[in-house]
Amino acid sequence: MNKRVIAFLSILSLFLSTPLIPANAVAKAGAKCAKAGNIELVKGKSYTCIKSGKKLVWNKGVKVAAAIPKAPTSFDDLVQNYEGIAYSAWSKSRAKILASTKTDVNFKLVLGPNSALTNKNPIDAINLVSRLYSGYAKSVDYYLLAFSYEDRDWAVKQMDSIIPTAGSRWIYDIACATKSTCFGGGSFTDSSNKHLMVLTVGLIDDNTTTGTLEAHEFAHSVQQMAMGAARPPVEFLTAPWFPNWYWEGQANFSQNAAIWFDSFDKYMSQRRQVSGGLFNASIYDSKYIESYFVLNPNKEWGAKHERYRQYDLGAMFIEILAALKGPDSTMEMWRLAGTGASLESAFEKVYGISFAKALPIMSKAIALELGRN
Repeated sequence: MNKRVIAFLSILSLFLSTPLIPANAVAKAGAKCAKAGNIELVKGKSYTCIKSGKKLVWNKGVKVAAAIPKAPTSFDDLVQNYEGIAYSAWSKSRAKILASTKTDVNFKLVLGPNSALTNKNPIDAINLVSRLYSGYAKSVDYYLLAFSYEDRDWAVKQMDSIIPTAGSRWIYDIACATKSTCFGGGSFTDSSNKHLMVLTVGLIDDNTTTGTLEAHEFAHSVQQMAMGAARPPVEFLTAPWFPNWYWEGQANFSQNAAIWFDSFDKYMSQRRQVSGGLFNASIYDSKYIESYFVLNPNKEWGAKHERYRQYDLGAMFIEILAALKGPDSTMEMWRLAGTGASLESAFEKVYGISFAKALPIMSKAIALELGRN
């Protein structure tokens, strides 16, 4: 997928009086440029084309403070201030991480005899998510089972040994069915409060080297900690569990907010990278988005909607909630579900508005973020 960094257009107003060179000519200190006085913005720096001797080159550049869009404060101004959703969610998540300490997790790595970790420090990602959801992440025995296709049979035996009730057939059927499809992970728990993260380590890409995969799966662990139950092994989550788009959307948001908590540019870049073309397809307008976020989805719903949008559309749904009430609010929903609350009742208690009233507003805001209506 293409990597793009979303830049706030308002910053350009600072330089309207000066001609800008085309965006595809990337400025770099000392590199040749076309016309004296041209300005280009690159990664938070403003470069000016100057004459050095007989040559035109880019100067060293100066840092520019990007304009921060106005953050929404409630569902009443969410659509009006949709441009501030992402920054508000990221900044509140960053503030929570910085203000929190990691949860003490009894971490145990179980690595395949023929396997090697692609991310050498998986505990770092786990600690960041535990800080993001401090108060919901609990001190538990936490196993990380990591393996490549060559160790698949070994991994099944290990999974059966650690959490016999988890259903190790999942490795054969889903996680590592073939060598070319052996990638991803899963999160499991049992009644003894033992938690297991299962990761395949055969594929090397950004998701497996930066910690986003571990962060994603640990977020699923925290969901189950907050819920006080193990996710049922079903295709579609239904009440009292929240829909798949909430389950996966929150984990997707969490991986980006945690791993890239110290760089909004990287957060936005990763947000776009894992969207799978969501920003480029006109089908995803407010009408489609509203029809996607249904409760208790079934196979009929699955036949009409793209299942994998549970990750990126779901993340944008969660991002709005985090922007308005902070990341804790999204995990509080699971705690309430553990007491028997439905998504509708938990949503209204946490956000002060009914799900039915909030949904069209959120759908409109997401559509606008995608450049549609």
